[in-house]
Amino acid sequence: MLAAVEAGLVRRGGASARVTATACLGPCFDGPNAVIYPDGVWYGGLTSADADGLLDHLCDGVVTPRALDDDDA
Repeated sequence: MLAAVEAGLVRRGGASARVTATACLGPCFDGPNAVIYPDGVWYGGLTSADADGLLDHLCDGVVTPRALDDDDA
């Protein structure tokens, strides 16, 4: 997943975004997780198939339906 998002950023020219691997972000039961800052939008239960949706958010600001509700994060 991480490699797919990093490669997608290169393809899309999203040079201002940074991707960082971390340990547990808190809601591990929903993992793998991602959080987009500064937006504060959380995504959970991710697979490699979700990389394009994360890229849409990182590059275009489009929050995908995979985003967790505030109650979930």
